[in-house]
Amino acid sequence: MKNILLVFSAILIFNVNSKAQETLIVPKENKNAFENKTRQIDGNPGVNYWQNTSTYSIKVSVDAKSGVLKGEEKITYYNNSPDSLTKIVIRLYQDIFKKGANRNSIVTVDPRDVNNGVNISSVKINNTSLSIDDTNSKVRRKGTLLIIRLNEKLAPQKNIKLQIAWDFIIPKYTLIRMGTIDSTSLFIGQWYPQIAVYDDVYGWDTRSYNGLAEFYNDFADFEVEITVPDNFMVWATGEPKNLAEVLQPQFYNKYIKASESNEIVNVITEDDLKVGNITTSVNTWKYSAANVSDFAFGISDHYLWDVTSVVVDKKTNKKTIVGVAYNKNSIHFDKVAEISRETIKSLSEDMPGIPYPFQYLTVYNGDFGMEYPMITNVGADKDYGMTVYANSHEIAHAYFPFYVGTNETKNGWLDEGLVVFMPEKLQKKLVPEMDIAYNNTRAFSYYSGLEDEPAVITPTHYLDANIYFYLNYAKTDQALRLLEIHLGEELFKNCLQTFMERWKYKHPTPIDFFQTFNDVSKQNLNWFWQAWYFQSGGVPDLAISSVNKNDNKIEITISNNGNLPIPVALYLYNNKKLVDTIFKPASVWRNNNTKIKITFNSTEIITNLKLGNNQIPDSTPNDNSYILK
Repeated sequence: MKNILLVFSAILIFNVNSKAQETLIVPKENKNAFENKTRQIDGNPGVNYWQNTSTYSIKVSVDAKSGVLKGEEKITYYNNSPDSLTKIVIRLYQDIFKKGANRNSIVTVDPRDVNNGVNISSVKINNTSLSIDDTNSKVRRKGTLLIIRLNEKLAPQKNIKLQIAWDFIIPKYTLIRMGTIDSTSLFIGQWYPQIAVYDDVYGWDTRSYNGLAEFYNDFADFEVEITVPDNFMVWATGEPKNLAEVLQPQFYNKYIKASESNEIVNVITEDDLKVGNITTSVNTWKYSAANVSDFAFGISDHYLWDVTSVVVDKKTNKKTIVGVAYNKNSIHFDKVAEISRETIKSLSEDMPGIPYPFQYLTVYNGDFGMEYPMITNVGADKDYGMTVYANSHEIAHAYFPFYVGTNETKNGWLDEGLVVFMPEKLQKKLVPEMDIAYNNTRAFSYYSGLEDEPAVITPTHYLDANIYFYLNYAKTDQALRLLEIHLGEELFKNCLQTFMERWKYKHPTPIDFFQTFNDVSKQNLNWFWQAWYFQSGGVPDLAISSVNKNDNKIEITISNNGNLPIPVALYLYNNKKLVDTIFKPASVWRNNNTKIKITFNSTEIITNLKLGNNQIPDSTPNDNSYILK
């Protein structure tokens, strides 16, 4: 989700004793997983690891004029767990538009969009029709959930087949990640009845969608047919299966050429739209996607379409086909194809340095900023820097949570923090005057030390909007950067890549993340995790507390007046000339150390000292300079 730079709140400060610093707090649920051998204490999946999955076959039609979506789906749900399941939990995200729905305080629904939510017209389980009215005690709608009690338990290693028909009104005036972009352009997400996650740590995920916290989905296979009115284009998750049927030959041929080219091809231009005759009389578009955690699509009858490709793995010459569908009036969107190419290339080669996991990517010019597998929904921005930021951020989400299946509803910081962090160098390369890392460092320095900030590890669904963005984006980005400084770029990258390799297409928890870094680095980093992730709030505040000079020998005392371990970067100057730099890792503050002494011998005159830099936060920078007499 797009970073809303920065929404503030703050903290209750407490000290962590030395013993606690070296011991990681492991929740009861994770301890049970260790005992069941579904997870290992070193951060690996266990020998008994399992996860459930589904196949979806969906036929959906969208009436752009009435704004009604109608769908029919067949689901096969596979119980790979060792448990006999007594119920099936289904997500109906569009019930958030029902009158009286429980929404986060930041989520405002235009009264004109309040409706009856998702209308379920029929449900079958294993070909047996199920009554879903209030007379059936085995069926319950709770928040955005449909919970069905099974007549017979679903045994381990068995599957169950569901058929559901439904419809809902697409929101026209309210955009919560999806909805009406203009009169004939719509972005559709959170739209199909979806089986919730049943996992080895928490069981069924029964947290209702409140419009703020994002998603936690199983990996599944999709076959989707999308029927739209005449002259409409469709862009969606997955591989397009019948483009040759729905596009006129000249446009299909341009797409094929573009998908094999390193150049950006304007497949649909403004002149093409004026002439028309872009699509055929076949109005059903077919898409297929395997092992993805969600499915979304966008439609329009007047969008331009730029297409190119980029090599993501030089060893195999594997490519990602990149498309951008956009309104001609959307500022900077004619540059988004190139931004997307550069982002995918950087992510594949630099950070995280793993080939982009999808063969297809479409950037759909919608509103807000939201990620889905192989398609993003991003609005236009007058500021070119924010255009780069928003698009590179959403594209990077391909790794988290779509390659590594993190739980955004519970641990939003784990995916959002990494996705803020990973493309920062690329963003600065494309827009040198924009420095998200520095902005977050400066903001954290300023807002740290206030009153109400909970720990980063606090489950995301407990957070209100005032703290959600601050914790999940800015503070976690800051923590990751300081961890990279501590470990060094090469070791940090190795830890991150190992975590991704261990948990690709699986569901890691924060403990798996922390323990993997401990394991790969061969360091006990619990002092870092405890301070940055487990303690409420945290104040970064280093100071030059005293300086003693004796001939050429200078003894400098650095105090940690805050309660966060941050690195020491000390710069020694002869007037404006930099003489030397002394660096000490954040680990010098382990075991409640509050002061360190640095001794420096110099044959050159030292006139002034400066502590810290633009990557190290400090809440009171006025005690970071010292002039020697």
